[in-house]
Amino acid sequence: MAFSGEPLTRWSGSRNMNLEEDFYFIDNQGIKWNAPKGSCLNGATIPRALWTAIGSPYSGTYRKSSIVHDVAVGELCNRDVSNEDRKKADRMFYEACRHEGCSRRFAAILYIGVRFGSWSAQLSSVFKSANLSSREIYRNNPENEYVSQKFWEIVDSAESYLETEDLDQLDMFVEAKLD
Repeated sequence: MAFSGEPLTRWSGSRNMNLEEDFYFIDNQGIKWNAPKGSCLNGATIPRALWTAIGSPYSGTYRKSSIVHDVAVGELCNRDVSNEDRKKADRMFYEACRHEGCSRRFAAILYIGVRFGSWSAQLSSVFKSANLSSREIYRNNPENEYVSQKFWEIVDSAESYLETEDLDQLDMFVEAKLD
């Protein structure tokens, strides 16, 4: 397992970045997860409401992992990613986080975060249609409070799965909680 080096990025919006040179991660099966120059990045698709609790994806021990994950799930540049490919990318993210130095527990919490990100993205349209959310305000709005509360409810109840590295069991648990 290895990253290609240090990523070079440039801000392109309030939360978004562009990759200025090719970057990649090779997983434990030898699969190369490419993030080509010009790729659009938004921070591992972990909901912004969770950044204060688990840290911004632009710093810390999962920064590189968030880059290859962003490109693999394609939310900004390629929206035609299947659920199966998304799940593979989420699992690669867990593995990359572990390689980057995250503990099993923290990597599992981050993994729940990216799995949760797909689910919570659907909420934005509900909250926005009710005029309950603003792109300029991230604190004390109903959407962020709901996302944060639901996330920590799942993490707290997943305690027995956080140290096991059994992502199949963790997925089944999280998916059952999100249904």
